[in-house]
Amino acid sequence: MESLKLKSKLLYLLLLVGFGLSVVGLIGYFNIKNIKRHMDTLYYGSLVPLSELSSINDAYENDLTITVYRWHNHLLSDDDAAQKISLGMEKIQQGWSSYLSHPKRPEEMPYVDYTESQMDQIGGYFIQIRSIMLDPKHSHPISLSTLNDNLHSIHETIRQLIAYENASARYEHLNLMARYENALMQLILFLGVILVLVMGLAWKIFARIEWQQYQLITTTETLQHLNLKLEQASYTDSLTSLYNRRYFNLVYEREFKRALRSAKPFVFMMLDIDFFKQYNDTYGHLQGDQALQAVAKTLKATFQRPGDYPFRLGGEEFGIILTDIDCKNAHIMGERLRSNIEKLKIEHKGSKILPTLSVSIGGICIVPTALMGDDALIHAADTNLYAAKERGRNQVVFSNKL
Repeated sequence: MESLKLKSKLLYLLLLVGFGLSVVGLIGYFNIKNIKRHMDTLYYGSLVPLSELSSINDAYENDLTITVYRWHNHLLSDDDAAQKISLGMEKIQQGWSSYLSHPKRPEEMPYVDYTESQMDQIGGYFIQIRSIMLDPKHSHPISLSTLNDNLHSIHETIRQLIAYENASARYEHLNLMARYENALMQLILFLGVILVLVMGLAWKIFARIEWQQYQLITTTETLQHLNLKLEQASYTDSLTSLYNRRYFNLVYEREFKRALRSAKPFVFMMLDIDFFKQYNDTYGHLQGDQALQAVAKTLKATFQRPGDYPFRLGGEEFGIILTDIDCKNAHIMGERLRSNIEKLKIEHKGSKILPTLSVSIGGICIVPTALMGDDALIHAADTNLYAAKERGRNQVVFSNKL
C-alpha cells in the first residue's frame, strides 16, 4: 500500500510539472504572438510607410514640379513634359496604393483621409497643367506661384503624416517594450512559483521516501535479527545453549561424509551425568537444571576449536563431535572434560562413587568407510558409554574400531 501511495505521489508530481510546463508554454506562445504582431505594426506602420511617403514627396518635387519648371523654361517639349507629368502622377498613385495596403489603426484614418483628399486636389491641379501642355494654343498660362503654393501644401500635409507615423512608431515601441517586460515578468514569476511548488512537493515526497526507506532498513535488520535468533533457537537447546539434537543430526551426517571423502578420523563422544536421577530426587529439578547448565558451560570451555561441536542430546545425555584431530588427542580431550567436570565440586549426595557430580564418557575414533552405516559410530560410542558405567563410572572408555 505504501508503495502504491508513493507511486501516486510521484505521478501527481509529474502531472503538476507537465501542467506547469504546458501553461508556461501557452503563456509564452501567446505573448510571443502578441509581441510579433506589435513588431509587424511597428515595421509596417513606420519603416515601410515612411519610405513610401518620402518617395511620394520626392515624386511631387522631382517628377512633377521640376518637369513644370523645365517645360516653362522651354527645356522640354510639350509631349515630353506631359508624358513625364503622367508618369509622375502614376508613380505617386502607386506609392499611395502601396502605403494604404499596410495595416492602419482607426485613429490613424482621419490623417490618411485628409492626406488623400489633398493629394486628389493636387492631382487635379497637375491634370490641368498637363492639359495646358497638350493644348497647342497654350490659352491658359501656368502660374509658378500657384505651383509653389500647391507644392508647399502637399509637402506640409505629407510631412505631418510622416510626423504622425514617427510618433506612432515611438508609441508602438514603448508599448511593445512594456508588453515584453510584462510577459517576461509573468514567465519568471510563474516559473518561480512552479519551481517552488515542485521543490516543496519533491522535498516532502523524498523525505517520505527516506523515512520509509529508514523504516524498511530498520524492519529488515530487525527481521534478520529475529531470523538469526529463530535459526539459533531451532539449532540450540534452550536450557544449556548447546546445539540440540536436530542440529546434531545435520552436523553428524555432514562431518561423517567429509571424513569419508578425506579419509580422516571421525571422533564422536557420548557423555552421561552419573546418577543424575538421584541428583534430581535429592536436590530438585531446578537445581538439576543448574547442574546441566554447569556441565554445558564446561563443555563449551573445553571444546573451543572451530571443528568442535558439543550437543545436548536429551536429558542428562550430551554428545561431542570432533574434527581435524587424531585419536590420541581426542582421548586426551575426553579425559580433560571428565576431569574439568569433577573439578566443579558440585555436591552430589545421591552418587554411589563420589560425593560430587561426575560423568561417564564413551567415545569412538575411526576413519569411516563406505561399508559403515550412518548409525554405526553412534552405536559404538553408546556401547563404550555403557562400558564406562559398568566399570564404575567417572571414566572415559575409547575405542578405534567397531
